[in-house]
Amino acid sequence: MPYFISDSNPDCNGWAVEKEDGEVIGCHDTKQSAIDQMVAVSIAEGIEPGGERDEKRQVNLEPPSYMRASARRGLEWYSEGLGGDGLVDRTIREARLMAEGTVSADKWVRIAAWIARHIGDLDAPDANPESENFPSAGVVAMALWGGGTTKRSARRAQAYAEGVVTRLEAEQERANMKQETRNFDADFELRAEGDGMTFVGYAAKFNSPSEDLGGFVETIEPGAFRRSLRSRNDVKLLVNHDTGRVLASTRSGTMKLYEDEVGLRVEASLPNTSDGRDMAELLRRGDLSKMSFGFSVIKDSWNNEMTQRTLKSVRLFEASIVAFPAYAATEAMVRSLDKVATRAQVDADALADAVLKLEEGSDLSDTEAELIKKVVDTLSPVTQVEEEPKAEEPNLLDLKRKQLDLLLKRN
Repeated sequence: MPYFISDSNPDCNGWAVEKEDGEVIGCHDTKQSAIDQMVAVSIAEGIEPGGERDEKRQVNLEPPSYMRASARRGLEWYSEGLGGDGLVDRTIREARLMAEGTVSADKWVRIAAWIARHIGDLDAPDANPESENFPSAGVVAMALWGGGTTKRSARRAQAYAEGVVTRLEAEQERANMKQETRNFDADFELRAEGDGMTFVGYAAKFNSPSEDLGGFVETIEPGAFRRSLRSRNDVKLLVNHDTGRVLASTRSGTMKLYEDEVGLRVEASLPNTSDGRDMAELLRRGDLSKMSFGFSVIKDSWNNEMTQRTLKSVRLFEASIVAFPAYAATEAMVRSLDKVATRAQVDADALADAVLKLEEGSDLSDTEAELIKKVVDTLSPVTQVEEEPKAEEPNLLDLKRKQLDLLLKRN
């Protein structure tokens, strides 16, 4: 059980070091001395410090059932000695917490970055379920991090983690002007000019409601970028907000930023570098369709219910071409497993385990197969997938899987 510090525990006149259930183990006059005790007891017990408890936090840090199932799968393989030599104790501890429904804010930040770095491991021959050596060490690690066992499930978990992180940043920014990011459909154009390529797109759009940012919806007011554009600060065009992967900049003249009636328009000359050539090819093929910008708020306004926020003036730091938007519709798809389980009155974790096995191509037990059928039959008595010949059980289960996919998309 992790330890926390808090300045709102009624049993202490100052700072408290407390367990997750609120039990106080020490009171302190200063925050630093409370931190010192929290770290010391955490090290002694071999667990991660919980950090400062924030009773006002609104962002839900609980992992969806799909990621809990993934962690359980990874721990099962780890117990069988299939994890390889690269796993560290911290990964196993955090996987156990995830399986139980607990992920720290820091872990959410690391999940998105870790999956992005290691998703290529799922291309290895032994990452294929048909391999005699499946699961590979990379598959086990991906499962432990909540990414499932396929590229599809890994991208889904990555997008979900990015959504959590963005909402955490938005929440934190309201208190201390922390930098935020937002993503938009960019309406890209790509033009051949001379020996290079000119990129045109929108990093932000005015009066376009965002997705739910953790309890509120946001719009950007026309003119919000005017102050930043007049300041002539150097703004860079990046790949996925990575400051080490610069595509263009306003100071060098390789990027120009404008406000028009649509939003913040970006025109940039892509460089003859590996990133520049890769971006040009991905844009040409239509694989990328999103832009994002990093900013902090200068002036905003809220409605009385604090559910709608309007950005009136922002400080612009960078613009990015992004592969995975922070507010992907994937998040709703992941959460829908819990909704479907509730409506069908079945255990969400058991359903998630069965769906995970379906995705990785593993055999289902009789109980898991019956569970899938029950969910589909209970919730979609009139949902029809294109007629298929009635035959043996495998075909019937395949039909149920297609019907379940339809249910998840609708919930």
